[in-house]
Amino acid sequence: VRYMKRFYSLFIVCMTLSVSAEVITMDLATATDAVSTPVAFSTQYGTGYYDLTDVWDGTYNDNWENQYLYTNNGHFVLSHMPSMQSYGGMSWEGFTLSKVSQDTANVFGCVANGGVDGVGTPYVIGYFSEWVTESLGHSSNLILFDHYYYPEYVYICQNSNTMEAIANGGVFNARAFTDKDTLALVISALNSNLEEVQSMTYYLAVDGKKNTGWVRVPLTALGKAAGLSFRMTTTDMGDFGSNTPLYFALDKLTVNTEVPTSVDHIATSTSRAKKVWENGQWIIIRDNERYTILGTRL
Repeated sequence: VRYMKRFYSLFIVCMTLSVSAEVITMDLATATDAVSTPVAFSTQYGTGYYDLTDVWDGTYNDNWENQYLYTNNGHFVLSHMPSMQSYGGMSWEGFTLSKVSQDTANVFGCVANGGVDGVGTPYVIGYFSEWVTESLGHSSNLILFDHYYYPEYVYICQNSNTMEAIANGGVFNARAFTDKDTLALVISALNSNLEEVQSMTYYLAVDGKKNTGWVRVPLTALGKAAGLSFRMTTTDMGDFGSNTPLYFALDKLTVNTEVPTSVDHIATSTSRAKKVWENGQWIIIRDNERYTILGTRL
């Protein structure tokens, strides 16, 4: 508790400091726990869906120093096990780091078999816990910033276990998706009180299509933020919540200390421009250039 108070006090103080113009991309090679111990990856642990090989070895550790993951010298702070309860090393939620390079329905894998930089490179795995989110009053999956920043984009990829569930069913109570089902990742900007102030949705599955690799998702619609919140929703629901495993992968989160430059006057009504649905989001194509719905060049 003392640590948590100290962290949030430092967080609020840092929010008041001014920073020079800078673009910052999350660098997982710099990841540490709360006492600056670099992230180490397990060599062998568990089997099947829960094989922890090539995953952060603190994933099932509920000690206080593992409650957050830090990257870029503290510019980004990722929530890990905010419930502070692993039930004897059997449960976790929030974010962890992975280098799993095989798409075998492992909860710690992604269908790209590695991060944006290639097979076997590190990436972030998020597990969204509906129960923990309800009990805390905010999402189990938060990324906090050391200042207010303008989020620019993040890469999102389908989790291996989730893909198995929505493609084939048979993962616990999950059923295979039809073209009427959706799996959504809701990304929200946070203020310094951890309140969600602006949201957007990226669809990991919609209209019979599924995310099958890394997709660059623009975040400029969120505006200025003290951090980001991630939630998941599915149309495959049961008596006790979602049947679909609520896992996802992210990489290369990038923020700007100033408002990103937008391209003006991208009109969807002219014959030179068209609005198309691509990889779970609307984009504008004009004169062979691609833009977000807000006019930011992709």
